[in-house]
Amino acid sequence: MGNSGQQQTDSFGFAVVDLETTGLYPSTDRVVEVGIVHLNANAEITGQFCTLINPGRDVGPTNLHGITAADVHDAPTFDAAAATLWQLLTGRVLVAHNASFDTRFLDAEFSRCGVKLPPPPIVCTMALASYYLTGLLTGLPARSLPACCAAAGITLSGHHSALGDAHAAAGLLARYRAAHRQMPGSWAQALTDATQARWLPSPRQAPFQPVTRQQQTLRRASQRPPLADLVDRLPRGESGDTDSYLGVLDRVLEDRIISADELATLSGLAAELGLKHDTAHRAHRQYLQHVAAAAWHDGHITDAEQADLLNVAHLLDVPPGEALTILHDTRHTPQHPNGHQPPALSPGDKIVFTGDMDMNRADIETLATAAGLRVTTAVSTKTALVVAADPHTQSGKASTARKLGIRLVTEQVFLHLLSHMQPTTQGFPS
Repeated sequence: MGNSGQQQTDSFGFAVVDLETTGLYPSTDRVVEVGIVHLNANAEITGQFCTLINPGRDVGPTNLHGITAADVHDAPTFDAAAATLWQLLTGRVLVAHNASFDTRFLDAEFSRCGVKLPPPPIVCTMALASYYLTGLLTGLPARSLPACCAAAGITLSGHHSALGDAHAAAGLLARYRAAHRQMPGSWAQALTDATQARWLPSPRQAPFQPVTRQQQTLRRASQRPPLADLVDRLPRGESGDTDSYLGVLDRVLEDRIISADELATLSGLAAELGLKHDTAHRAHRQYLQHVAAAAWHDGHITDAEQADLLNVAHLLDVPPGEALTILHDTRHTPQHPNGHQPPALSPGDKIVFTGDMDMNRADIETLATAAGLRVTTAVSTKTALVVAADPHTQSGKASTARKLGIRLVTEQVFLHLLSHMQPTTQGFPS
């Protein structure tokens, strides 16, 4: 068994599991990544498996688990992965660090697929730490996975990645097993009981191909920027109305995503305007200057603003080094080269936030209210703008905005828009 999901025929032993989730509550939150490490009866690793899972909703705390909505956009659903996961887990002792958390989520996810999770033998490496690591644990919380690994002398790499944490818990189990010359009777009984536990009915087979973080990173790195093909298809030379093109490009890039329909619109517009290769090439760098100048509005550049600029540069097919040079050279230029202005917000406009922003949610909502905007929690036809922490999010708010054709922008774009509004105290409580 490897990352491809291929599994070995021997189903006797331990299955060490770790899950990354959208939150803490199995009834409403979902799994976004599964890591499984197989060990034999002597706690020796015999295989591993990992896949991202599309939760069909917002991915939750990206700052904790490191998984973005773009990572899971084309990942399998749990329902599609269920049959493979069932085969990898059934007949084995289920092992996890803080096992109650992972088993509750497994139970909830399999239940959605019509599979009843029996009470299989479960080993919790966190619960056993107080016995096997007595006197070695320090710090708070003393039985956390990092604390237990430090006490046991186990390297914890890739913390809060499902496979990394599963390997760490597998290392703890091996350390516990090594404390005994012979396998304890309770362990042997658990292994025997596991072979008799069956999760029924077995999940339906579905087309399934695991997707890992590494694969998604390599895929994105190998993808040709969408606007690169557009420029390359244009005839060589210089001509065309760049102002009209930049105006549409600004609206297209507000959410930092270029959809197939948007690319078709831009291609059609470029042809209609008579835009040629060299003019479009220059326009894209001009647009990047606009993004850079907007980031310099308050006199300094944050890490989030620089990351946003590099993201836009990738979409525009501008090399990172050139993008950073543009950022440096734009510091003392007018904020909107050639008079290019972003679509404005007006006091009284209703806006909605979705996802975990770089800025504290209370702080960014206070800024919005101070500018005269009305922050609401639900998206409707009267919503002027939805601000998404991750533009690929599948949150209900973002999905409704797309369905209704409501403007969807990133946090950085919103802050740039906000900087052009006059502060007001209207609507402030006394």
